[in-house]
Amino acid sequence: MLTLFRSLSRNTVTLAITNGLVLTGYFAWTPLLALYLRDLGANELQVGAAFSAFTLAHALPALLGGVLADRIGRKWVSTAPSILLAPLFLLSGLAHDWLIVTVILTAGYVLSALQWPAMQAMISESDEERRAAAFSFVEIFVLGAAIIGPLVGSLLLPVLGVGGLLIFQAVFMIPASIIRVLQLRDTQHAAPQTKIQGQSWRSAMSSTVIWIIVANIFFALVLGLTFEGPFAALLANDIWKLDLQQIQWLNSLGGLAALLGVWLGGKADHWDGRKIWILCAVAMAGALIGWGLSGRWEIGILFYLASNICYEAIFLVGETLLAQHTTRASRSSAFGLMLTVGGFSTAAGPTLGAWAVSLSSLAAPFLIAAVSSLLSIGFLLRVGEQKEADAGEIVPEEFVAGQLVE
Repeated sequence: MLTLFRSLSRNTVTLAITNGLVLTGYFAWTPLLALYLRDLGANELQVGAAFSAFTLAHALPALLGGVLADRIGRKWVSTAPSILLAPLFLLSGLAHDWLIVTVILTAGYVLSALQWPAMQAMISESDEERRAAAFSFVEIFVLGAAIIGPLVGSLLLPVLGVGGLLIFQAVFMIPASIIRVLQLRDTQHAAPQTKIQGQSWRSAMSSTVIWIIVANIFFALVLGLTFEGPFAALLANDIWKLDLQQIQWLNSLGGLAALLGVWLGGKADHWDGRKIWILCAVAMAGALIGWGLSGRWEIGILFYLASNICYEAIFLVGETLLAQHTTRASRSSAFGLMLTVGGFSTAAGPTLGAWAVSLSSLAAPFLIAAVSSLLSIGFLLRVGEQKEADAGEIVPEEFVAGQLVE
């Protein structure tokens, strides 16, 4: 497997290492966030609303971030927001009211969203012939953080508490930001300006890109109802009777299982990525049903781990497909559009799930997620096989510039 990742670019390696560093701190506290907000005084509906706010903040600015990255370059859009994230995490760790914590973390998610499309485009353009391998390499470091972070968090939790873990995150941001500034090299190239009328999102992106983004909307709803919503932690605590440290260990196991999903998603360079998505979406639907309906962790953990594998594979396939079907000049904008549109869907998950729980049980969000996973297949079937030629070609930038005018 290691031979697959040899000779990857400096940009890819830098982003992999720094993402792993930042996310180690992040995963030390984020699995406990729903329970932490509840301990600070939020009820379940308020927790659901807070998670919807987090998701929207982590998605809506991505479109602006993508447009800026296509307009002014990838590097500074990838690095500048990092400088402000450290003080925000420090403030959130010192706050003791759930609403104040929610507001500060929402601002942090906004900054993070601005970075994401530029980073994805930079990875894609730095290793154009091996995009799935590059995305998979970065994801290995992400999952390493998902494994190590909760373990570190479980060890520090009795001493620092969740608030102290948020401060711990701020410390990790500083070296990561410095490394990115010093090591990243921009992949966007200047192009001559020629005024062209009538450009639009629809004409600048192929119908294939639109279908990938629409399929991702339903995948994004799955995330809002499960991994990125509050219900996984609430089910583990309220139904499976796991304490905070045990929930951290469970998340660490999930990250370990997801490594298999990295291997599977990384095959999208050689296998048909659409078929990988379809098979994983079907398997994920079954796993989500088992996860939500399991009354004991000894049974539910098997479905939980299977869900992690399928989630990771679909995530990587989605990134690879979008990179394959876009050109350099609009790629960051396409990633930004996918995250922003998908963010509405993910943000709806906690609120929809909280409403479903109030009518039924904590299993309801997982059952809805299973249906959404299957629905994504119908739109993915519209995705064609032909890929965009992107040998450094630049399409007119007036389309990108026009998106800056609000």
